[in-house]
Amino acid sequence: MEVPLILAIETAGLRGGLALYEQGLLGEINFYAQQSYSNIVLEYLPKLLTQTKKKLEDITFVAVDIGPGSFTGLRVGLSIVKALSLVYDFPILPIVSLESLAFRFWGIPLPIVSLIDAHTQEVFVGVYRCTPHGISVLKGPVLTPYKRLPELIREKSLFVSESLEKWEDFLARELGDLFLKPPFKVSMRASLLSELALLKWYKGEINPIKAEELLPLYLKVSEAERKKCLSI
Repeated sequence: MEVPLILAIETAGLRGGLALYEQGLLGEINFYAQQSYSNIVLEYLPKLLTQTKKKLEDITFVAVDIGPGSFTGLRVGLSIVKALSLVYDFPILPIVSLESLAFRFWGIPLPIVSLIDAHTQEVFVGVYRCTPHGISVLKGPVLTPYKRLPELIREKSLFVSESLEKWEDFLARELGDLFLKPPFKVSMRASLLSELALLKWYKGEINPIKAEELLPLYLKVSEAERKKCLSI
C-alpha cells in the first residue's frame, strides 16, 4: 500500500495550524489568528510546502477539524478545504475536534474527558478511552452546562482542554481525586489531526469524502443565529 501524504488544517480552536504527515511528521506551522485564519492559512500553506519540498499535487488526503469549536474558525477551515478541492479534488478526512484533543494522550489508561468552551456556561464534551487498537468513544460529542460535567464521571479521569482553567476549580472541588489534569497547557494541533486521521483511515474507521459532503459539527447555533431567532 502506498504511504499517503496528509495535509492537516486545524482552525477550530484557540490555536490554528497546518501540518504535513507521511510516515511521520514532515512539517508543522502553528498560529494564533482566529479572526483572520483565511489569510494566515493561505499565507503559510506555500511556506509549509516549500519547507517540506512537497507540492499540492502530491497530497493524498486533506484532514480537517469539523468541530465542535469556533464558528468562525470552522467556517474558514472548511471553506479553504472546499476551495482547494475545486482545483485538486482532494479526498477529505473529517475529524472531530474533541477526539483530536484526546489523541494527544494516547497510552494513558484512563478515560479522557475532552472539553471545548461553548460559552454561556456550556461546554462541548466527549469522553474517550485510548486502547492499543484505537480510540473508543465512551460519550459524546454533546453540548452540556459545565456544572453537569460531574454527573458524567464515575472513575478517575483526565480532563483536557485549551480552556481548562475556566472550570478547573469547580471540577476539582466537585470530583476530588477523580479529577486529573495534564502537567502542561493543551492546545489544538494540526500534527495530532494528521496522525489521528491516518490511524483512523488505516483501521477503516473513516472513509474519505468529497468536498460537497463536508459539513461542520456545530451542536449549537451561533450567537448571531440565536439573536435572530429571539428577534422574530
